[in-house]
Amino acid sequence: MTCNTTIRAVRALALIGAASLALAGCTSAAPASTVSADCTPADEGLTTFTEGVLTIGVPENPPYTQTEGTGASGIEIDILTKLAEAECLSVAYVPITYANGIPMITEQKKTDIISGGWYVTETRAEQVGFTTPTMYDTMGIVSKEGASTVEELEAIGTVGTGTGFSWNEDLTPILGDRLQQYPGTVEMKADLLNGRLQAALDGYAVAVAAYADTDFTVEPATADDRVAITVDQPMIAFPVSKDNPGLSDAFSALIDQYREDGTLADLLAEYDLPAELLVPAEAAANSIR
Repeated sequence: MTCNTTIRAVRALALIGAASLALAGCTSAAPASTVSADCTPADEGLTTFTEGVLTIGVPENPPYTQTEGTGASGIEIDILTKLAEAECLSVAYVPITYANGIPMITEQKKTDIISGGWYVTETRAEQVGFTTPTMYDTMGIVSKEGASTVEELEAIGTVGTGTGFSWNEDLTPILGDRLQQYPGTVEMKADLLNGRLQAALDGYAVAVAAYADTDFTVEPATADDRVAITVDQPMIAFPVSKDNPGLSDAFSALIDQYREDGTLADLLAEYDLPAELLVPAEAAANSIR
């Protein structure tokens, strides 16, 4: 795996924790933090890849996660920091990509948990376990006009989208050759800014972070039966090893507590994300685990 500590230009949140956290190398996790000797964990007997250390896989996908010097930041890093503190675990980070993230758990066994806005799907659930979900994602529409509907996209001009997005199959017959696919947010944003595109489609939270420094508006797509993601929003959770249900269950109980006490809602607000993205308790209870 190639180490990549390039920081994408979005708002970063400084880590606040019990101790400083180190960015691990590509093949090992050596935390610089320590846990107080009198720390009492919320759950006794949890096991991790390295005893006493929560090793987290971190991809570059703001606002969920990004590497930042010798640390990491993002809304999911904030959540994981709280979880580690509650369980008296120090933290180490391993840079990952979306191609190797799950194998880092299942095959290489180098991470206890991975971050970055992973959708809960039945296919992934065959490979890894999931914590209880934290938030929804949806298709974000980026434009100067504030477009929020598929109907507006039909009339707006050329529309960019990332390769592999779930909505591409639904939108291709609607937009035809006016739907242009890009390898990632950076390339798509460049063409939107220079006028080659009239709108761009990205994960809503990612788009909010990516276009915060522009005069473009990001709107969540309104429901349209022709585009599945607008009526059946994917849930986001943390993938963990199927062989470590104790860790997943402990973290899930804490996340449910953060859901109830307003912690998750407060974090969404800090990242300028709407409260509607919070997965409610009833829906979380029925998610794939």
